[in-house]
Amino acid sequence: MFPKPAPIIQTKAQQEYGLRQGAEEFPLQVIVSIIYPCNLGCPYCPYTDGNSLIRKFYREHHGEFIPPQLFKKIADECAPYKAFIRCTGGGEPTLHPHIVEMIEYAKRVQARVWLNTNGANLGPHSPKTKRNLEQLIDCGIDLMEFSVDAGDGETYDIVRPLRAGRVSGEEIEKRWKKITGTVRYAVQYRNRIHSPSKIVVSIINHDLIKDKIDSAADFWLNDAGVDEVIKRKYLTWDDNTSLSFDHAGDPNLYSAEKNYLPPCVWPFERMNVDTLGRVALCGQDIAFNTAPLFPNINEQSIKDVWQGEVFKRYREKHLAGRGDTIAPCGNCSAWKAGIRDWKHGWLKVLDTAEDRRCGVLKNSEAREVGMNTEIIRKNDPRKVS
Repeated sequence: MFPKPAPIIQTKAQQEYGLRQGAEEFPLQVIVSIIYPCNLGCPYCPYTDGNSLIRKFYREHHGEFIPPQLFKKIADECAPYKAFIRCTGGGEPTLHPHIVEMIEYAKRVQARVWLNTNGANLGPHSPKTKRNLEQLIDCGIDLMEFSVDAGDGETYDIVRPLRAGRVSGEEIEKRWKKITGTVRYAVQYRNRIHSPSKIVVSIINHDLIKDKIDSAADFWLNDAGVDEVIKRKYLTWDDNTSLSFDHAGDPNLYSAEKNYLPPCVWPFERMNVDTLGRVALCGQDIAFNTAPLFPNINEQSIKDVWQGEVFKRYREKHLAGRGDTIAPCGNCSAWKAGIRDWKHGWLKVLDTAEDRRCGVLKNSEAREVGMNTEIIRKNDPRKVS
């Protein structure tokens, strides 16, 4: 029997824009909202009360925490495709009472897991937080991203304040030592047990960090020893929040006129799922306003939704050069600024971090099979057994 040909839409995307093989069948990355409550009150977080009503919505709809059974369903479906489950959301994932056991389950079924965390609930400062961090690394979590946004204590207390408010004096340094100690311990413990886990730090380039972002990256790479530093662009998330463009670290990010916009990569490669099992068109729609267009993951499989008519319609519009004629894409500042592009930045992070991890461990055989730029699909002859 001849293999089923890839859909024309995906074939064109592969030929013209570099869409990765296998994405026509299943998303390469499923971004899962784990939780909406948070222990910090970051001024530029789109979910912080005052910046949006998103957390209020989930409180009122009993959706503050993803049910473990829904997460396990997602893990079971992602595992055969070696798709990444990116654990994030509108709050701090490690506040979820079952986060460790959920990630351990995902790794047991051989799904790939990327955790975004502010790190405040992990680390060697208490037996429980130390145990949680070690268990995540013990189970082989693929990547742990500490969202820090600073390279010094004073900046950290401004951009990552406690939910109860900023501290002063010695408490500033105490908080900074705590987060740096957590990241250092994660790296040291990973190295000690030769885990495949990659440890990275991310920094959003906004006006409070723009003049310090290079020195901050240097601190985390060369002093703390992380595998990579992700410099993220500042986003306003459009109609989902009240955030202003004025806070972007790059003043030209949203001002340049684009003569031609290539298709947005998001509906071709990534799917967003919230705590209620709802699907959003893309990561820009953090309020899940497009969720009524899609079936719920509690009721249908990720694969069926991914190959359904709604995603197909959006892909067709983008490939025809008419993405700006369909909502919400026509109002997407990130796409129009060139942020949602086809450079596969998240895959480059994985590659760079893996190279550094192997270099630190001085053991080339420790490289994770299939990690070096390749997403291995179940029908790929190179697949891992």
